[in-house]
Amino acid sequence: MTAVQERPGVVPAALPRGPLTGAGVLVRLILRRDRIAITAWVVIMAVLPVLLAIATEKGYPAEADRLAFAAASAANPAELALRGPVFAPSVGALAAWTFGSSGVLVGGIVSVLLLIRHTRGDEQAGRRELVGAGVVGRHAPLAAALAVVVAGNVVIAVLAALGLLAHGLPVAGSIALGSAIGAGAIVFTAVAAVAAQLVEGTGGARGVAFVVFGVAFLLAAIGDGTGSGLVWASPFGWVRHIQAFAAERWWVLGPLLGTAAVLAALAFALSARRDVGGGLFAARPGPAHAGAALRSPLALAWRLHRASVLSWAAGLTMLGLMLGFAMGSLGNQLDTPAFRALAVTLGGGDVAAVFFRFVLYVLAQVVAAATIAAALRMRSQETGGLADAVLVLPVGRVRWALGHLVITAGGAALTLLGLGLGAGIGYGAPFAVLGSTVAYLPACLVFAGLAVVLVGWAPRVAVPVTWVLLALALIVDLLGEFKLVGAAVLQVSPFVRTLQSLGSGAVGPALVLLTVVAVVLGAVGLAGLRRRDVDAA
Repeated sequence: MTAVQERPGVVPAALPRGPLTGAGVLVRLILRRDRIAITAWVVIMAVLPVLLAIATEKGYPAEADRLAFAAASAANPAELALRGPVFAPSVGALAAWTFGSSGVLVGGIVSVLLLIRHTRGDEQAGRRELVGAGVVGRHAPLAAALAVVVAGNVVIAVLAALGLLAHGLPVAGSIALGSAIGAGAIVFTAVAAVAAQLVEGTGGARGVAFVVFGVAFLLAAIGDGTGSGLVWASPFGWVRHIQAFAAERWWVLGPLLGTAAVLAALAFALSARRDVGGGLFAARPGPAHAGAALRSPLALAWRLHRASVLSWAAGLTMLGLMLGFAMGSLGNQLDTPAFRALAVTLGGGDVAAVFFRFVLYVLAQVVAAATIAAALRMRSQETGGLADAVLVLPVGRVRWALGHLVITAGGAALTLLGLGLGAGIGYGAPFAVLGSTVAYLPACLVFAGLAVVLVGWAPRVAVPVTWVLLALALIVDLLGEFKLVGAAVLQVSPFVRTLQSLGSGAVGPALVLLTVVAVVLGAVGLAGLRRRDVDAA
């Protein structure tokens, strides 16, 4: 055999590599990995505005009906806080009023999850180092994730506008609503990009992004509820006040897109200042040897979830304090005949506490998202090969999984407890709203149970399907407001069942039912985990 001769002194030329080299290939990889979830997200979000327009026509066919609805909404501070004012009594304007905040809420949550999954998630799983060994620039993974999520929101905006146009609604309003929804979600995509640079874990990054999400919603709620300028400090407020199908304010798209551009540039700048796999705020190195408190699956699960649980609890506690202070100042403004009548229909009580119940309904859905992320941590431990290191020891699968589930349930309880106590302290009555806040714990645990079922029996699709189920629950709630779905369908949503039980006073039976459902789902999921191979596809 003849040896290969090399010419002395000749060094192979290095392939050119810029900061964005390979971004196109990574875009195709992301689309290949999440093609089902991305397609479902785009189609559902694009169709919803059209369905709401159809529902508005059926529910309020006459202009007098729509005028009465708009007047009732304007007199209801809770509706103003959650959705803003109705700017015109037309079909398009009512559909825009319903879908404005809700569209940004659902689209923003999905955008945050996708962005962090393909940036911080890939780094945590070690895929970023594998990809970086090829011809891939420093910023290519972040650029690819931003490109996919931003493009998805642009497609949603275009399809939503085309659908509304096809339904016969005005051109300007259709384009304004589609653009506002897309731009609002893009802002939170950029927020997630910044959050992914700050901390090392995916849970912590999601926590940072969702805390910003909650603060933005709270600012818009206080601003519209009181008629103050705070509404202009939030992307939710900008989207509401673009006034689609009324007097379109096109300039509002400027702050939305400008904020997104500034945050995206900040994310790239922060990415250049940190190590791959690390965060701008470095994690504190642990001891060389594990102590006695870290020698059980439960203790290990707490160590893995600790940063995420504490960040969520601290963030929601601060959010609760802000909301409580706002409730104190809103007391006189909410004390109107219309709102007192509404408070009576919702079980009575202090009008500020009833207002908090409306805002809590949305914040509980955010806590449910955090609970799902914690429950799905088991699956990431499997796919990352970390579960094997535990299961080779005398630790059964059920015991290992129960450690994660106990921390998941405890984290959700701690987060809701912090939210309720914070709001009560800010309001001046520490335990005034604690019961109604903690009442949403079983609803959050139902979604954790669904995640466990999918991890146990269908692990390959567990992550996307669980998030789709949460999105469907939010969509059912939204459609229920315009009576596009019946009361029986609404009862499927744990959030609706909890809210109605708080209003009727029959809290106990509803919470017991939801708790039983969550426990049964968890047991079914653990049975599936025992029957399959670890890291099964």
